[in-house]
Amino acid sequence: MWIFSYFRQIYGGRVEVTPNGIETVPLTEETMSAESLHLAYSQDGVIWTPLNDNKPVLNSIANQYIIRDPFIRKGLDGWFHLLSTGGATRRDIGYARSRDLIVWEDQRSIPIIQGDERARNAWAPEFHYDEAQRNYFVFWSSSYGSEGWDDSRIFCSRTTDFQTFTPPTVLLDAGYTIIDATIVPANGQWYMIFKDERFGYKHGEHRFMRVASAPALGGPYTVLTDAITPQLTEGPALYRPNPNAPWHLAYDYCMADGYGVSISNDLLNWTILPEATFPANARHGSIFEITDAEFEHAQNALSHNQ
Repeated sequence: MWIFSYFRQIYGGRVEVTPNGIETVPLTEETMSAESLHLAYSQDGVIWTPLNDNKPVLNSIANQYIIRDPFIRKGLDGWFHLLSTGGATRRDIGYARSRDLIVWEDQRSIPIIQGDERARNAWAPEFHYDEAQRNYFVFWSSSYGSEGWDDSRIFCSRTTDFQTFTPPTVLLDAGYTIIDATIVPANGQWYMIFKDERFGYKHGEHRFMRVASAPALGGPYTVLTDAITPQLTEGPALYRPNPNAPWHLAYDYCMADGYGVSISNDLLNWTILPEATFPANARHGSIFEITDAEFEHAQNALSHNQ
């Protein structure tokens, strides 16, 4: 079974940069923000059904930190580790771990940006286990500019226990502002999909996903493509519903209140899959696989809580 972790939001406006400064373009009078952990499930990776009636399964971390851009992956220790945007400061990320996706322990804020005072924020953290170095490779985006999306790069750090982290270093500086990276191994390489965050009167509208690759998880990464998704998309999640299926890329139409999926056999050329459906108001999340027994336990536990 495949699980989709996400938070929920309806954006009321779209940020634009004009010659006279920053303005917000109204989109809708309906707004909503549920910065909590939500879960959905799918057998085919295309049609997604919310668990818990699309209500949160974890409202906040340590009863005080918001949960945005939740990323969940199982570690070598058998725990599901949750990383998210949100913590004690903008430069922190949220952390929790769970055996069953229902009870979350060790909830805390991680000061992931240490030693680089220029970095203003820490967005959309993810991780992989690096078998070559036998540690967890954590990566996220941080901005040197006036806003979270301005003059941003992909950063990385390493940890063996999610307690102590190496000083952050830049993983990818594309020469323009970028956020929202996700990474997968394929064909003896590591492929990164990230968001080209340029927009406004100086740059024109980008805000779409591109692909980079590297010979090792820690880089160096080389950008390979121009846009592979429509404009105004972000929050990429890569997965293959079965070993014979093409790669699936899920992404958030963040300012159009929707979600989409594209498919590819080579991670470079992508085609939109129009039949994909996601829970209402789902925003930037992650997709991962669990066993049938783990799914049945989570489903039963949530049904008993209602």
